[in-house]
Amino acid sequence: MKKLLFVAGSKNDLPHLKEAQKLLKDARVAHKTIVVSAHRDIRALVDELAPAKLATQGIGVVIAVAHSVANLPAITAGYLKESDISVIGVGLTTSDTGSLESLLSTVSIPRGIPLMNCGINEVGLHNAALCAIKILRQ
Repeated sequence: MKKLLFVAGSKNDLPHLKEAQKLLKDARVAHKTIVVSAHRDIRALVDELAPAKLATQGIGVVIAVAHSVANLPAITAGYLKESDISVIGVGLTTSDTGSLESLLSTVSIPRGIPLMNCGINEVGLHNAALCAIKILRQ
C-alpha cells in the first residue's frame, strides 16, 4: 500500500495533526510529516514535493495543512497536478482570520487544479485521513 505525507506550513500546525495521525496508525497506513512553508521557503517546498522523490518514497496521498489564508494546499495541488498523487487540503483557523478564510483558501482554486477539501481544523483533518485511507486502499 502507498503511504501518506502530511505537509504542514509551520510547527504550530503539528498539534492539530495528532488525531488524524492516530487514525492512520490504527488503520496501519504508513505516513510521515514534514514542515515547510509555501511563503517562507518555496524552493524547499518544491524540493520536498518533487514527484520523482515522492514516488521513490511510495507516497500516494498528500494532506497539506496550514493556518489562516492557507496557500500551501493549493500550491501543493498545482505542483502535483500532473502526477498520480492525490492532494487533500485542510485549513486551520486563526483568531485574526476566522474559519471562512481557511475554508475558502482550499476551495477557491483555478479550474484544472485537483484539490480535495474535507473541512477545516481537526474535523477536517479527521475526514481527510478517512478519505486518504479509502484512496490508498484502492
